[in-house]
Amino acid sequence: MAVVTSETHRLLLPLPNGQESSSTSSGPTSSHRFKEGEEEESVPVLRRHLTLLDGISVLLGIIIGSGIFASPGVVLQHTGSVGLGCIAWLAAAFMALCSALVHAELGAAMPQAGGNAYYLKVAFGDAFSFAFIWTMFFVLVNGSLAIVAISSARYFLVGITGANITEIDLDSDPWSKAIAIACVVGLTICNCFGVVVSNRLQNIISLIKVVLVLLLAVAAGAFLWGSIDVLQTNLHQPFAGSTPFGFGLGTVAALWAFAGGGDIVYLAEEMKDPAKDIPHSTIGGISLVAVIYLIINFIYLCILPAADVKLSSVIAIDATKTALGPWAGLTTALLVAVSVLGTANAIILYGARYLYAAARDGQVPRMLTSLKLLRQQNGAPYVALLAQGAICVLLLLQSSAFIELLSYFGIASFLFQALTGAALIRLRHSKPDLHRPYSVTFYPLAPLIMICFSLYLVGSTFVSNPLLSSLVLVFIAVSFPVYFLFVCPPQL
Repeated sequence: MAVVTSETHRLLLPLPNGQESSSTSSGPTSSHRFKEGEEEESVPVLRRHLTLLDGISVLLGIIIGSGIFASPGVVLQHTGSVGLGCIAWLAAAFMALCSALVHAELGAAMPQAGGNAYYLKVAFGDAFSFAFIWTMFFVLVNGSLAIVAISSARYFLVGITGANITEIDLDSDPWSKAIAIACVVGLTICNCFGVVVSNRLQNIISLIKVVLVLLLAVAAGAFLWGSIDVLQTNLHQPFAGSTPFGFGLGTVAALWAFAGGGDIVYLAEEMKDPAKDIPHSTIGGISLVAVIYLIINFIYLCILPAADVKLSSVIAIDATKTALGPWAGLTTALLVAVSVLGTANAIILYGARYLYAAARDGQVPRMLTSLKLLRQQNGAPYVALLAQGAICVLLLLQSSAFIELLSYFGIASFLFQALTGAALIRLRHSKPDLHRPYSVTFYPLAPLIMICFSLYLVGSTFVSNPLLSSLVLVFIAVSFPVYFLFVCPPQL
């Protein structure tokens, strides 16, 4: 691998007209220097096709998966009451908004496909950037993709066979893994043909998500037409039975449904006007998701008693089945499967972009920058996409215990979220002249909240499972000797 030099530390500042400097120009190739004194090589660049609406659609695809259709019961279990549960959802939305504000400023100021990896490089150095890339590639992106694909497959099987989702065992039922692998392979191939194709698919899936929400609304309306007793009971003394000590856990459970709120920054080099569209899509997208989540929670309370909500692991299916009959439950399962598939597509879409950027900076093999497929430059980093898909398929071939183990790597995500918030604060001091089309309102409140809450999640995860959490931290720490020994070895 090429040695990363001080050339790669230079900020690629947006020009006044919103375009980038020569290293991210909109032409067919871009020059990037790998070593001092080495001849510059031509690196393909991503093309700007995405509009503001495309950005919001992708963001909705990333965030709205299966969480809102499964986790409200967990939130209610921890908080103990409908009223405190709603406050937990609002608190989670506020935390997600703080993260969105941080990513909005960083993404608008430095519209790079590397996203968080680039921000960490500029703020703390290449080693921290490589640690992020290391963790993203081997665990976070591909692990999340594997878990999401399995979830989509399970809902699909529920919709087809009518089985209980908790009865579908990954080790004894080969169909769930086969469907999950087929989803990953199919979506990866689709994304290889360019961001325009993958974005069109994402827009179609977003429309299906609208259909799902409308079905839930129809179910609530039909149920209320017959009786409003359930809703009145749920809203009578809404704070009765509250468990304040469970509020934090309830907020964490709700926050999982907002995961990925800042990931649109990885598509910065493909947005037509990133300086404006990144802040608008991140902040607007999170706000829209928060409203949708509150409406859906209200719909559940219109149909199911709070006690049933607490016990339900597939609440959307249970709600439509109760209101409209078994056919509605099966239809909902299929729609949720497609909704989760949209999350998988969004993960694949943005996941390959940080690899492309890392290859461009010489931190991973340069072949991952290739955008030319079947002799046509389609603007998609297809080699990075195929590498990402291959790792995910290998993960899916493992046992269910191993796949569930990947969920514990959420502590790594929280840790890097805290570092991203710290990067914004550091850059405010170290790069005061950096052109910032958008600046965080009420600075430094948003990044400090992001840092503190992320560290709280790291600490709580460590306390609940110290052994696995320690292994995750060791895995991240290993990236530093790997970087200094193989990526950027010391000059002797």
